[in-house]
Amino acid sequence: MPLASATPRLVLYGPKAAPYVIKVERALRWKKLPFEAVEPTSREDFRRWSPVTGLLPVLAIGDERVHDSSKILDALDRRFPEPALLSSDPRVARDQRRLESWLTETFDFYILRWVRARFPDRRGDADAPQGSFSSLGLIGDDGHVLETVFDTRDGGPGPEFERRLDDLVAFLGERPYFFSDRPSRADIAVFAAVHGMATDLYAGGRDLLERRPRLLAHFDRVDRATR
Repeated sequence: MPLASATPRLVLYGPKAAPYVIKVERALRWKKLPFEAVEPTSREDFRRWSPVTGLLPVLAIGDERVHDSSKILDALDRRFPEPALLSSDPRVARDQRRLESWLTETFDFYILRWVRARFPDRRGDADAPQGSFSSLGLIGDDGHVLETVFDTRDGGPGPEFERRLDDLVAFLGERPYFFSDRPSRADIAVFAAVHGMATDLYAGGRDLLERRPRLLAHFDRVDRATR
């Protein structure tokens, strides 16, 4: 993708299937910003690109490197304000930020608990910055999570997790997007969080969304808007 002369070089570092990398990628696409995507090929890449925490994604904006997906989205709105990632209504913007934070706290908790329950002897690895599904050996040759590891047909992350999906449906209500009639960072965050389910990254994941058609329709809308 050719880089516009007025736009600094943007490079997104991170595994392409990771939810927070997807979140940043879709925000870049929503803003129609040209960027390069670079995936790690070894554990050393995590520390090399993110020496302080070892966590990805990292976005290079020219000579500046921004860590943490939420901070990256903040930086994008400062540098490239249109289209905005938040509503111009302060009250709506506050709700959109709150939903983004809620997703991080909620989904990370259930997924990490799921990993630990399956691999109690890998607790240290799961806590490590480079403890991704790939580095834990959970990804098969087809790029999907191994069915012997994550199969929602035997309960998946559990009924509490499914109730959180129902919470998302309630938050969405009848609007096409969360708290608004246009996409925001809240919608992109939800899209990224459920991407693995929508694409059936793990067995039975798609069914969790198909049982919640409004949430699946929202996923499809955000997908079209941020391609």
